[in-house]
Amino acid sequence: MIKLSDYLDYLYSEIIQARKKADEKSVQVAKEYANHEYLKFFKAPRFTFPSIKMDIPLKVSNISAQSKYDFKLDNEKFLNELNERIVTVNREKQLNISPVTKEEIQSTEFTELFKTLEKKDQKLVKNINDEIKKIDISPQITLLNKRVFTPQDSKVEAERAEMKRILTETIANSYSLVSTKLNDIYIDPNTTGAEDKDKLFINLHIEMEEEGLRIKSITDKNGQPVEEIIFE
Repeated sequence: MIKLSDYLDYLYSEIIQARKKADEKSVQVAKEYANHEYLKFFKAPRFTFPSIKMDIPLKVSNISAQSKYDFKLDNEKFLNELNERIVTVNREKQLNISPVTKEEIQSTEFTELFKTLEKKDQKLVKNINDEIKKIDISPQITLLNKRVFTPQDSKVEAERAEMKRILTETIANSYSLVSTKLNDIYIDPNTTGAEDKDKLFINLHIEMEEEGLRIKSITDKNGQPVEEIIFE
């Protein structure tokens, strides 16, 4: 995995080294011409790269970013989603979790949780799901445990765990993305692997125009050496 910026820096360095080697070769040939009996009357050849264009396919391995989220509660939507998830889990896992009521959502335990989440300014985070896992919802689970779960011992823990997951996922869906800060894009130049068919690919189109610079050493009016950079 390579940072995209490091990869571009590598390409730039390689092209400059190629230009340097070409110039060194031109100097070597010019000296040979100067010392040759007949070639000294000819111009020594020199070739440059006026422009370089490259199309490079790259595989995106990872994207490092931080995002900011805000919690916005819609009571009706929250309750409907919560109970839809409960119905699905009951059907798929043969459980008997009771639906959550409007009164329970309006209880002190839930209203205090919602107020805290709405007031809390979310900082830039890498993964919103990791941040949501840090939220303490034990008071809410304790409240629901009084009537939501079946009394059979064999199912109590399973239903409690499922209810915690359902509540956490429903809370997560109430967050909205505010902004994202992209830090780094990591790429892999190798795009020929059979396992890469589901990966994200980009085509990097690069155009470089040749320019030159010279550093000239001069002496100012005070006799001090000064370096002057001249762009061509």
